[in-house]
Amino acid sequence: MATTAPASVRHRPKVIRTAEDIGTVYQFVCLCGATGEEQAARRMALVDLNEHVLSLPRVPADQQCRTPRAHGRSPWEPCGLCADQTSLFDLEMS
Repeated sequence: MATTAPASVRHRPKVIRTAEDIGTVYQFVCLCGATGEEQAARRMALVDLNEHVLSLPRVPADQQCRTPRAHGRSPWEPCGLCADQTSLFDLEMS
């Protein structure tokens, strides 16, 4: 089971592969310090990674990134560039 970390920490989860005496093992690690158990299959380590991402708090709608690829943001991270910005073409009818 993966451990959780505070929301103010940057999260960059990935699965790493290491060679052990028993063979190759896969483990989920995150920049926040969270790690998963060593797994025999990459798919099992990805399950730990997904559990970690799902355990992160949701980003409020006004802080979500509109162009995550251009700004280098993941869906679970708030974006300082897009936060509290109104849409250029705000077409809501009152």
